[in-house]
Amino acid sequence: MSDAIIDLHAHSRASDGSETPAEVIAQAHAAGIDTIALTDHDTLSGWSQAREAAQHFGVGFIPGIELSTQVLDETTGYEPHSIHLLGYLVDPEHPDLVDEMVKIRSHRDNRLQMMVDKLAADYPIDWLEVRAVIPEGATPGRPHIAEVLIAKGIVADTTEAFSHILAGDGPYHVPHYAPRLQRGIDIIRRAGGVPVLAHPLSRGGNPATDVSGEHDEAIARYQRWVDHGLMGVEIGHRENDPGLTPQLEDVARELGLIVTGSSDYHGSKKPNVLGEHRTSSTHLQRIIDAGVGSSPLLAARG
Repeated sequence: MSDAIIDLHAHSRASDGSETPAEVIAQAHAAGIDTIALTDHDTLSGWSQAREAAQHFGVGFIPGIELSTQVLDETTGYEPHSIHLLGYLVDPEHPDLVDEMVKIRSHRDNRLQMMVDKLAADYPIDWLEVRAVIPEGATPGRPHIAEVLIAKGIVADTTEAFSHILAGDGPYHVPHYAPRLQRGIDIIRRAGGVPVLAHPLSRGGNPATDVSGEHDEAIARYQRWVDHGLMGVEIGHRENDPGLTPQLEDVARELGLIVTGSSDYHGSKKPNVLGEHRTSSTHLQRIIDAGVGSSPLLAARG
């Protein structure tokens, strides 16, 4: 299966995608995807439905999660930077992971209501409207506010909402709790999973993932996370700075990291297309060999 189409980053309505987990798998089947991972934000609630659909369609399924974490920038007064961590094949019942997911999602819920309350001073929106569009068990997030803003004609789409009203540095933003990156890596490893940095060069990267300087500095920066248990980096991703990708490829090669490529599919919520970036069969096998917390469903076709 050297030419298999493998996409290891997709979202459903269990977090901020537009489709149910089963619909994501159906779309993957229609797009000719051989293996897909469901990696909803801070929740595993879509796994069961996705696995059942994958069995039906003969699509390979890798259970995953995209865990919210943060790093502190020591050069700017310890300003926190958000960084997402993909975790594959984790144990869904591991107590440390379960506790952390509950904590993150609880804070997200409270934070979202605070943002809506701030928005309500300037826009016709209230918390009950936003709460109504969050599916049961889904991870609350800014895209759910955007959904209401779009329905009311306040913004045209999610891109406009996030570039203005819901911008991370805007007047309505409220930060949410997230564990430090090293804790996130440790939790995924203890849960038997494979931690992979998600789109580490998005907007050029941050102080934890930057590769724009000297090669030795980049190696040292990533070696720190490898020492904490990091196993891979997502290099194929539309948000990664293409001018810096060769440097990250060098780092991954020198440190022996797993390399993934993915769409970060969100259905109609984002323009990302399933399979637009792919993971090789070799690196998928490395994930399968290393992940012991849960079992993959191997593709029945291809």
